[in-house]
Amino acid sequence: MSNIQLDIEWTEAASRKIEKLMPRSTKDKDAYLALPPVECLPMEGDVLFLGPDGKQQPFIVAERQYHHDGDADWTIILILDVPHETH
Repeated sequence: MSNIQLDIEWTEAASRKIEKLMPRSTKDKDAYLALPPVECLPMEGDVLFLGPDGKQQPFIVAERQYHHDGDADWTIILILDVPHETH
């Protein structure tokens, strides 16, 4: 059985946008984002709506990378960006 880890990376524009939507507090250093199970993860070009209730904003999956970490260990990286009209 494989051990799959998921990482999310942000482009500079997406990082600024998510920071405005979900500022990091001194209590909680990592913002919690609910994502579907690995077998249902979005593909490149898919749009995710992220942010607090009522303030969700679109983020596009700019790239999806797979990294083999040895044996049965894998990391899937989703690189999120903002749609072009919001740059």
